[in-house]
Amino acid sequence: MTPRVRHAVPRVLLTSLLMAVTGAALAGGGHGPRTGAPTTAPFGCRAGYVRPDFRALNAQLTRARALWDRQRPANYTYDVNQIAAPVLFPGTRVTVSGGRVTRTALVPGQTGTVNPALAARTMDARFTEMAATLKAQAKAPCPVVRQSFDPAYGYPTRFASGLGDEGIMDGFGEWTIRTFTVN
Repeated sequence: MTPRVRHAVPRVLLTSLLMAVTGAALAGGGHGPRTGAPTTAPFGCRAGYVRPDFRALNAQLTRARALWDRQRPANYTYDVNQIAAPVLFPGTRVTVSGGRVTRTALVPGQTGTVNPALAARTMDARFTEMAATLKAQAKAPCPVVRQSFDPAYGYPTRFASGLGDEGIMDGFGEWTIRTFTVN
């Protein structure tokens, strides 16, 4: 299934959708204290919107990346589920050998087709994409971001971002990582 983009999509949303398709994940919800000057979106931010604390998000990402770097296994497998709203992609098992993605396959029980453009990522590539998305979202009106990391290895277990404006109907994206195994 291929995501559709309508011609009336606001420029910020279109940029977000393109980032979702090219690697950076988009979707989620904001949390943390409001930072910086308020921004305006084409429709305004949704009621109750709280701007994410990008300093805290970047610090959390840096700590997790350092933990991952200290123990980075060369060979591992993980399952990833990804949404690039409105599309839910089938769960994909990613195998990394020698620090490179060597195989992608559907998680047992899933149907459909693996989308290697979205799923075939090493953890290092996921960290890089997260940093790029945080940088872009910090400039966006009404950004929303959520992230979490494994406490033992530091790899990301969830990343979600998008826009929290009143007019958005889709365009959010998210991925979660489960079943991480060192091979």
